Amino acid sequence: MSKFLGPQLAGVLLLLLLPAASSFADAPAAGNQAAATRNPDTADRHSSPDSAYASEVPKVDMIENKNGTTLATDNEEGTIPVAQELDFVQGNSFRKPYDESLKTVAEVEYYGTRYVDCESYRLEVRTARPDQTRTMIKTENSSKFEISSSSKGVETRGIPQGLAIEQERALVETFNFDTPVNELEKDNQVFKPLGMQKLPGMLTWKLEVDRPGSYHRILYVDSHTGDVVKFTVQNAQGARVLDVVLHDYRSVEGIRVPFAVDYRSSDGTLLANDRFERVEVKRRKS
Repeated sequence: MSKFLGPQLAGVLLLLLLPAASSFADAPAAGNQAAATRNPDTADRHSSPDSAYASEVPKVDMIENKNGTTLATDNEEGTIPVAQELDFVQGNSFRKPYDESLKTVAEVEYYGTRYVDCESYRLEVRTARPDQTRTMIKTENSSKFEISSSSKGVETRGIPQGLAIEQERALVETFNFDTPVNELEKDNQVFKPLGMQKLPGMLTWKLEVDRPGSYHRILYVDSHTGDVVKFTVQNAQGARVLDVVLHDYRSVEGIRVPFAVDYRSSDGTLLANDRFERVEVKRRKS
């Protein structure tokens, strides 16, 4: 467990206890299965995710306590160790109703558009328990790209758009249907706590997912909402494969889902943006 920081930790926690001021509007549910719709304008489709972050944390390059000691910065070296990180993540009261509701969900389907430079493609993503996912991108002349992950392994067909095939495989191989809070209830050894990291406009808990295979994720969890606002996919050697930013979170059928996803390469180049207009939630049959 990370070393307790004493007065510095107190300074961080003071920031965490301030009232959250989220600008992510929760969309009302409509119908038994789906549920939320969105019609983004052209400017919003390619907007930077940084402008959508919602938090009262000052948007500056670093956060300092009253004595001038740096607590967190916008770079990896600025990650600060904090005692009992997992307790804070699991004890997030904002998450409780959403995570309890997610336990009864069997599938979540997303319908929207992938934007790559000046091109756009129809996009469908289906996620299901336990950790199954399928991404389908429709291109010209009725062709399409599909990649899926199930108990039978990963299957691909066609040519991906925006992302390389290795990056698409890394995404589906590391996909997890449940949230960190629900995963912690099942096994508190599934995450390795790495401390706190400041992202633009917010403080996040940084967790490394302990899993077998060629790839793993490092999650950045908003310290107020418990939303996973970013994750980095790394290969077995620890090299960064892809950075994924999730934003525009909304409530749909009692769970929290992102309506916008942005992908960047290891050097920070923007590869693609996903924008969802509709999300459908399907519950387990009782």
